[in-house]
Amino acid sequence: MNNNDWQTSAKQFLANDNYQEVVNLYENFVEKDPECLSNYWYLGLAYLLNKQGAEAQTTWFIPFTETEEDKHQSLLEELSQIIILEADRIEEKQEYELVWVIRSALKEINPENIGNLLELLRLSVILKTFQVDFIYDWNILKLLTQDKIPEIEINRLIKVLDEVLKLPTKASIDLAEASLIATDTNNEVANKIKTIAHVMGIDNLYVAYAIDLLCIYTKFIPDNWHTYRELYLLYMKIQNYDKALEVAEIIKEKSDSLEGKILGNNFLFNCYLTIGKWDLATETGKQQIQYWETMIRENYEIKDPLAKNAFIVGLICPLYLKDDLAHNRHLFNGISKIFYQANKENQTRIFAQEKETRKLRLGYIGHTFRTHSVGFLCRWLINYHNPDLFDVNIYSVQGHQDNITQKWFQNEKIKQFYDGKRDVNRITNKIYDDQIDILIEVDSVTLNLTASVMVNKPAPIQVSWLGLDASGLPSIDYYIADPYVLPDNAEQYYREKIWRLPNTYLAIDGFNIATPTLRREDFGIKKDDVVFMNLQNPAKLNPDILKSQLEIIKQVPNSYLFIKIRKDESALKELVISVANLENLPIDKLRFIPFDMVIETHRANLQIADVILDTYPYNGSTTTLEALWLDIPVVTRVGEQFAARNSYTYMMNAGITEGIAWSNEKYIEWGIKFGTDENLRKEVSWKLRQSKKTSPLWNAKQFAREMEKAYQQMWDIYVNSSN
Repeated sequence: MNNNDWQTSAKQFLANDNYQEVVNLYENFVEKDPECLSNYWYLGLAYLLNKQGAEAQTTWFIPFTETEEDKHQSLLEELSQIIILEADRIEEKQEYELVWVIRSALKEINPENIGNLLELLRLSVILKTFQVDFIYDWNILKLLTQDKIPEIEINRLIKVLDEVLKLPTKASIDLAEASLIATDTNNEVANKIKTIAHVMGIDNLYVAYAIDLLCIYTKFIPDNWHTYRELYLLYMKIQNYDKALEVAEIIKEKSDSLEGKILGNNFLFNCYLTIGKWDLATETGKQQIQYWETMIRENYEIKDPLAKNAFIVGLICPLYLKDDLAHNRHLFNGISKIFYQANKENQTRIFAQEKETRKLRLGYIGHTFRTHSVGFLCRWLINYHNPDLFDVNIYSVQGHQDNITQKWFQNEKIKQFYDGKRDVNRITNKIYDDQIDILIEVDSVTLNLTASVMVNKPAPIQVSWLGLDASGLPSIDYYIADPYVLPDNAEQYYREKIWRLPNTYLAIDGFNIATPTLRREDFGIKKDDVVFMNLQNPAKLNPDILKSQLEIIKQVPNSYLFIKIRKDESALKELVISVANLENLPIDKLRFIPFDMVIETHRANLQIADVILDTYPYNGSTTTLEALWLDIPVVTRVGEQFAARNSYTYMMNAGITEGIAWSNEKYIEWGIKFGTDENLRKEVSWKLRQSKKTSPLWNAKQFAREMEKAYQQMWDIYVNSSN
């Protein structure tokens, strides 16, 4: 008799779910051979499958009553194994309710079989009957952490964790920790916990839960600095800056490689900027630049495979510190080259070079095709493309999707919206297989993931547009600009070829505006008082430009500086008030206005301002466009780098020169002029209203035609140069 399988004669009935016949068969076996214990096991199992639970329990009990007590444990193990094998057989048929019945029966007779209890947990998730009490009431945690660690099939445990840990509960956290104890910190188990933490934190936005999972991971594997990198990003997402700084220090300390120390230092740099700790940001920034200079000088080879795609976004930070086009481009080009060398595939791709006329296949790639500044701005061009000349494909590399995604990037005008789910190889191969002719990235160096795809060059022509300054990657062919957003001599500093459009590098049809929820009287401001407004977060509030703004307030009678609360409120207030005290400006000249959760309400509430004061060396971009659309005068300080010229190009394309300053002195002078001359404010406001009729800045359809012409010319150059 085979104790590990059904009798051959029973299998045909099992295959047809004819459980009554199986019962009849095994009742006959028991009657003929009552000494064979396995017949009782299978008869009980047959009863259970036939929905005769009481008979099953009674039948299984019989061998225990007729056997010495010291053999009961071996009998229990034998019965448990048979029940588990049957549960697995039924699960292959995806009959999960029946599997639940079988395993629940086993739980009754063997409540300490941890493998079965874990499988029941997994089933409860599949059947949508999961309760956190299961983990506690079934003593799962106690069984996993007892002195004598139970034997657990790692593959089964990982399948359980893959289901249960996606439920953000305290019990799930406890299960993760207990699983690491039970498996003596098995690497597969630890990696599963880390992977789910990433998915829950980055993609599903359960940030606090993801942090708890990663803290469990680091408790057992404390020396993996890559996990601390993930923790840093999550702490920044929930604005827990003290913890973010702590984690950044750990990364810097634990890293043996230069790239690890650079990443940790860059996190410190970024966090100090975010909270407006400018002394510390400047000090850390100097060290960061020294690190980068060392990498560039030595043509450094990235040794850590997990760090190779994690450091390019740090290039953003120096743009906030100093308007130095030549040096910042030197850093961008040098570090991007190292990033390119570390991430470049060995694969050689062959592209079609057809000369015949056909529709060009465009691909737009980024992580911001949603409620995001870049999403709001790029939607106009993408939706105005001529469908007779262009097929438009969207490649989303990560991030959640929302109503903006659905309305603007998944509509009938878009041939394809592809969700790449953070998989660089998958996205790269998809773009190549789709035979995209021109791939346009809207992220630049704001996301390592997008840069990694662009390194692999899945399209013959690759273009940077909109997201930020050009990355400097050798695989990028063109960078979209205009006559104003870069100075005339910029070409010498860029690795990419600068493609200047005739008017503006960006145009939109406008913004949706809601009903205002703020009034001047809410802040004790009189009708004739002058309201200057700063819309930027602490990272853009360089103390030098903030001092200039406060000087304007001192020079303009009955004026106030309104500061929009963005990101960390306490950090913003601490920065502004500390500089105000140094400049001897009374604190009652400052007003802090709350963050608006609804973007349309935010725009409506800007209308309490008389003048918007822009920042330098990193200008506003979307905020400047919003102000101009609302007919509010803007004062901007123009520099040399792209980040210091956004407001300049928008104003020039709106036909406004008033408020454009080429020095701090002129910035203050323009601020005072606007503050003391109501007629000047009205004149500029009138010009801005009129600009909506004729300005290229507010004509997205015309802009689309100009971009399309550029794309066609790029394609002609490519085809002609290839023949």
